[in-house]
Amino acid sequence: MMSLSIHEMVAGARHFVQTIWEIDLASGKVKIWHDSARQQLNGSEIDYETIEQSYRASVYPPDLEKWDSTLSLAALRAFAKSGEKNISFEMRFNGQPFGFEWHEAFLDLLDDGESGAGRVLLTSQYIDSQKRAHIVEAAVSAEYDYVVYIDADRNSYVMYSANQENGTPTPPLASNDYEREVVAFHEAFVPADEREELNQSLMLANVLPILEENDEYIVYCKVAENGKLRDKKMRFSYYNRERNMLLLTRTDVSEVREVKRQRELLEDALHAANVANRAKSDFLSRMSHDIRTPMNAIIGMTAIAGAHIDSRERVLDCLEKISASSKLLLSLINETLDMAKIESGRITLAEEEISLGDLLQNVGTIIRPAIAAKGHRFDVHVHELRHELVIGDMQRIQQVFLNILSNAVKYTPEHGHIVLDIAEKLSPASGYGLYEFVFQDNGVGIKPEFLSKVFAPFERAEDPDIRTIQGTGLGMAICDNIVRMMNGTIKAESEFGRGSRFTVTIQLRLREQDMPDVRELTALPILVADDDPITCECVSMRLGELGMTCRCVGCGAEAVAEVTAAHEADRDYFAAILDLRMPGMNGIETARRIRASVGPDMPIILISAYDWSECEAEAHAAGIDGFITKPLLTSNLIYMLRKYALKEEPRRFRQLDAIPAADYSFARILLVEDNELNREIAAELLSGSGAEIDPAENGREALERFAAAKPGTYDLILMDIQMPVMDGMAATRAIRALDRPDAKTVPIVAMTANAFEEDRKAALQAGMDEFIAKPIDLQKVFGVLSALLKKNR
Repeated sequence: MMSLSIHEMVAGARHFVQTIWEIDLASGKVKIWHDSARQQLNGSEIDYETIEQSYRASVYPPDLEKWDSTLSLAALRAFAKSGEKNISFEMRFNGQPFGFEWHEAFLDLLDDGESGAGRVLLTSQYIDSQKRAHIVEAAVSAEYDYVVYIDADRNSYVMYSANQENGTPTPPLASNDYEREVVAFHEAFVPADEREELNQSLMLANVLPILEENDEYIVYCKVAENGKLRDKKMRFSYYNRERNMLLLTRTDVSEVREVKRQRELLEDALHAANVANRAKSDFLSRMSHDIRTPMNAIIGMTAIAGAHIDSRERVLDCLEKISASSKLLLSLINETLDMAKIESGRITLAEEEISLGDLLQNVGTIIRPAIAAKGHRFDVHVHELRHELVIGDMQRIQQVFLNILSNAVKYTPEHGHIVLDIAEKLSPASGYGLYEFVFQDNGVGIKPEFLSKVFAPFERAEDPDIRTIQGTGLGMAICDNIVRMMNGTIKAESEFGRGSRFTVTIQLRLREQDMPDVRELTALPILVADDDPITCECVSMRLGELGMTCRCVGCGAEAVAEVTAAHEADRDYFAAILDLRMPGMNGIETARRIRASVGPDMPIILISAYDWSECEAEAHAAGIDGFITKPLLTSNLIYMLRKYALKEEPRRFRQLDAIPAADYSFARILLVEDNELNREIAAELLSGSGAEIDPAENGREALERFAAAKPGTYDLILMDIQMPVMDGMAATRAIRALDRPDAKTVPIVAMTANAFEEDRKAALQAGMDEFIAKPIDLQKVFGVLSALLKKNR
């Protein structure tokens, strides 16, 4: 085989080599074997420095130093002496369209045998496309997790760029089954609840029709990366539409989405703040009106009473209206303070023993006067209640119920219908009962646009029909917060013009159920008369649980006929339970006719959701033996029925605490109050107990009076907190610091309008013994005084 000549080799190399120079270092000449830029010089031998300077003029300025240190004749001779055989380097030359183009050069030292190294071979190639592709690839790898070319016709792909340094998971670099790799990758790195939908989104049968209609197809997903879920954006586009070649890129957009989410949160927070500010401004405007209304009544009625001081009846009428207005004003203030405590996290829930029967009885007692005043019908249904005795915060639960019921009363036109349904459901937590309370009315209802804001603080519906109804717009917000603090839920439903429905669900810890023996009641027949079929059903259920038999009728006439027929057939009912208010014939008249028919032996029990005190004398005269307030709880039925079956004494209900008829004639009390009117009120209320009262206008005066008095002079100090000169805290600390035997033992009671929990704690830390919030609750005041004075005697 013949060897290739030098000219043949140069001819073959010119397809990928731009320059082949042979440089003689001794003579300073260069043989131009091939130069694609100056083809006219090919085959010639010229002075090296001439062509070197010509090329140097085209070097991209930042690379001139490299040129001089590498390709000047002096640099080439230094290379020959360095002992290196070859070197390579990159060089940029001026060019378009980016201002320069890349070349790669190689220097090889040619061996001339014993004559020494006197020649250098310089070759170079144009690498601008490769260099720019590498730069783009580096940029792409930082921007994209990967870039994939998909041959849609063959369901295959090749991954040309993958940013695996950051730990992001990627599919195999190439595969002949694109769709199989999609499913396998999602199985390993995509959340289970998103896999199926994402698989379908990335199938070619779904991608291709979308790309036919659009320039791109974008899919968002989550991928597990370094133990965390990251947000990814996948973008399909055509690389070559004719050959059905697709380009798929995947980008991490977690930071972008997080920035967007934070921006949206900030925008939402700003919007919420603006809405809250507007709501609070509206609230203050309404509060100004609502507070001034009862204040105007108080001031006006006081003036009228003064003008008619000799008319006892007129003065009493004014005092009643002043009392009612004062209570309304106090409720407005309490709601505002409650909301402030809730928002600042200062409210705490008590854990106390609760009888749901007592709780519902208290709620009914409080709300009944308002219901009666508007002529509403009020029904309470107990559907399922296995546990009546629980642990919780009775006051707060009552507060929620009364708030909802008072709204139902206020926003239901006269002679409306209000229903409370109670049910105990299976609780997921052991030792707890899940209780559902549903409040429903047929009132004005809530407009859809306001329903979503019904639990927001300071919000009130803007409706001319209800604008005259007073309130703070805080009641439902307080209910919502209290229920959530109990790990419960409250839901509002309404149809404007038809009424509203509020469902409160709370979990309450169960306590031991103290239920009496019911064996003596088994199989006893009971007649129940009530026009409310749900009440009949609930009572039947309660009696059935006790093993008794029950017959229900819907009106008084049916009850009389049924009792009479049973008596004549010698199968008398053990007892009859009659609703007070039934159409046609009420419960009292029904009882009167039953007595006329069967005599006095059969017990008759009256039931009602209303106060029966006004008709008590008439009821007893008609032959009614007892009264049960709805709802009819199992315990109430048992106690009442055992009274007649076994002739037992009825259970003794807890008596409400009365104001003690106290005798404090032995005591001398230092009353410290800067407000003259409040000082006069307190002194007047206390003087009835026989106590000697010494007044002081501020803490400094109180300290001086105590210090000047003989030890043991004062039996108790009532101390306001906020006062000029010296406040109550400072005065208490100063008294406790006095060097006298009674300084540390004399009882000091805070009596202040500062009603928050932190105020109470601060007072106790200052050395006070008790804390009473204004306005004065006489029962609490006398209870505290009795305990402290008895202890200190």
